[in-house]
Amino acid sequence: MPLTAAIAGDLGLIADTLWSATAALSESVRQRYAARTADVTVAEGADAVALAEPAWRTLEAQGGAATPFQAFAVAARAAEAHLKLREVPRIVTVSESGRPMVVFPTVLGRYGGRPAARFLGDPLIQYGDIIASPDATPSHFEAAWRVAADPAAVGFVHLRKVRADARIAPFLVRNASVVGQYEAPYVDLRAPAAIGSRDARELRRFRRRLADHGELRFEILGGGAALPAVREALAIKRAWIAERGLPSSVIGKAVWEAALCALAAPGPSPLRAARLSAGGRIVAVEIGFVSGGTWSAYLGATAPFAAKAGPGHVQMAELIERSRADGLGTYDLQAPADAYKRTIAHGAVTVRDYALPVSMRGWLGMVSTRAMPAVKEAIARLPLGIRQTIVRLRG
Repeated sequence: MPLTAAIAGDLGLIADTLWSATAALSESVRQRYAARTADVTVAEGADAVALAEPAWRTLEAQGGAATPFQAFAVAARAAEAHLKLREVPRIVTVSESGRPMVVFPTVLGRYGGRPAARFLGDPLIQYGDIIASPDATPSHFEAAWRVAADPAAVGFVHLRKVRADARIAPFLVRNASVVGQYEAPYVDLRAPAAIGSRDARELRRFRRRLADHGELRFEILGGGAALPAVREALAIKRAWIAERGLPSSVIGKAVWEAALCALAAPGPSPLRAARLSAGGRIVAVEIGFVSGGTWSAYLGATAPFAAKAGPGHVQMAELIERSRADGLGTYDLQAPADAYKRTIAHGAVTVRDYALPVSMRGWLGMVSTRAMPAVKEAIARLPLGIRQTIVRLRG
């Protein structure tokens, strides 16, 4: 190789190296600058959601709400429920040069009998996350976290149902402990149906049996039109879990049921109800939340009189086909990964619960949280009558 070519090659390598180093340095400086100049505000109390609304809606319009459970409409209704339970909304907003970058919504309440900071909306919401600008950096997350987890305000942070692809997930992996893990199956509506021939035959049989109750009708309802179906689904599910002595943080809790019903009202709301009826009577209902091309299955209920005819299977099949026709890309079955979900799913997303004690008193919350799965398992093994009594006493 001629000397000039070798020198040119070396100079090119040096230039590339310097360019990469400069770019990395610039990014590092930019993030440090953002941390220094970020404007961090805290809204706490009854008006916290209203004060955070402008920043929240701005970020939501930019696609900053990763799931429908981070929609402002959901937060507003959830905050009303928290206040009725004497829990305190506490929302951290990080801005840079007047632009909102991160909204970190939490609520100060209790979990497992101990004081804890949770995601605003827990237990109503199925996924927890921050609301973030596409331009938000780790430094903005760090600034929000420092205030959200301030030991002067909270002793224990318990953030549940965080998807592996959540905006806050990489930060929590580094800064908190995993105290629970699940799988949320999903159907890729752009892919061929995953149902096998045997399941297809069974589905046809279910349709014939349901038709014995009258003409089948499937519809998706939104806004105020969804309210009767939502109430019907809650009533069916409430009776179902009471009969089996099963605990629920939402079903059977008047405050949270009211919040869910309030989302079935005129105006912007991600809530929908997929209703299947036979002969004019409801046989199956699914409450879902729709956002970003995804239908998130929230709650399903089937009428007892038609239970043996598999109305839930037929309703789900109808919903999948309608969602595909409407251009949605994903049908999120959500955790847990029950067998009937895995039968039709194309894959699953890992969902984790995170916890972190930020003061000495917070360690008691950590101990309670780690013990909770064993306590739930022990209760599940008790005789039905005792379980039903425990559920009634818990209210």
